[in-house]
Amino acid sequence: MNTDIFGNPIPPNEIELNVYHDEREIPRQWFYHSFCFIPLQNERKVLNTLCSHRRESTWESEIHFKELKGTNTENDLAKRWVDYYGNEGIDDFYYYLLGIDLQMIEKRLWKSGTRDHRIYNRFFQMGLYGAIKWFFLNPDARYHEVIINKIFSHERSREDKDEFHTRPIFETLQKSLSSDEVIIFKTYKIKEVKSDHEEEIKHPDASHFIQFADVIMGTFSQIYDNTSNHEGKKLCARAMLKCELPGKIMSFNPNSRYYKRYAVSFFPKAKITERDFFDKTPEYFLKSQFYNKRSMAFTSKGQMTFNMK
Repeated sequence: MNTDIFGNPIPPNEIELNVYHDEREIPRQWFYHSFCFIPLQNERKVLNTLCSHRRESTWESEIHFKELKGTNTENDLAKRWVDYYGNEGIDDFYYYLLGIDLQMIEKRLWKSGTRDHRIYNRFFQMGLYGAIKWFFLNPDARYHEVIINKIFSHERSREDKDEFHTRPIFETLQKSLSSDEVIIFKTYKIKEVKSDHEEEIKHPDASHFIQFADVIMGTFSQIYDNTSNHEGKKLCARAMLKCELPGKIMSFNPNSRYYKRYAVSFFPKAKITERDFFDKTPEYFLKSQFYNKRSMAFTSKGQMTFNMK
């Protein structure tokens, strides 16, 4: 790191990262986008940590949160990753979870033939750009330039007219230019990879990171939604709550070590009707806001209680 004339370190004015993404849907209730931003200089360290936990748990296969059930070694790996996320991981990467309340979205506002993937892509772009601004383009971070080396996402079936691989990047660039922000993408195409590292040939390391993003997202969802009674999922939720997360993230405390390192937000605040949207009523602007505090079904159903500081 460079220093000033007094020998004090001068923080870099740019940061370069890879982004790893996965998604999760609770039909007709919630849809989540999970983003893990890893600075290039930290990537090997994060990968070594994740793989070390794999070896210690003896679970070498793909791990997927929705598949967690009663296998002790698989559950142990998931819990280890959650513990890492809640503790030393805070120094290694940035994490953002965006939840979309499907019951509050009026799907008729979207063109029917492309509705599902347009909604998916729109909120992916909002999550990507919002996270970049929140984590890196703020006075505390002091970065003047954000360089996105590559974006990797879990491979899924897409229609030919789906513009997921390029549109979110170009929309982010447009917004950054209009706001006089410097966001640089080294490639203008999102790379989809298999989440199973044993099947992914070209980018097996990316598969590990996507599995990690999936486990963290699934754990948050278990806490907020409490959709499963399987022990593995509850084990992860308890481990996250033991770290006092997501409470400390939702508290929005600038003095917290998690502040502007981890973030969660949800959209919208209330049901947006067609009239609200087309007439741009005052209610529209109140309803179409993001929020970060939400009840946690896992704790309210007596699974576990804790004190949020």
